[in-house]
Amino acid sequence: MSVIISTDDLEHICPNCNGTSHVTIENEEKTCPKCDGKGVILTALGQTLLHFMKKHV
Repeated sequence: MSVIISTDDLEHICPNCNGTSHVTIENEEKTCPKCDGKGVILTALGQTLLHFMKKHV
């Protein structure tokens, strides 16, 4: 049995910056604080996989 995991199962576009990695705060463009400038946020499955990888690699 094989499991297929797509990128959409692991991450979603950041709703705070709409994937641009930056937001405008007080007329100044700054790195999005919600996604740390990545433009995406991890899903629960993505967080679980990341934790597993950090533990075993």
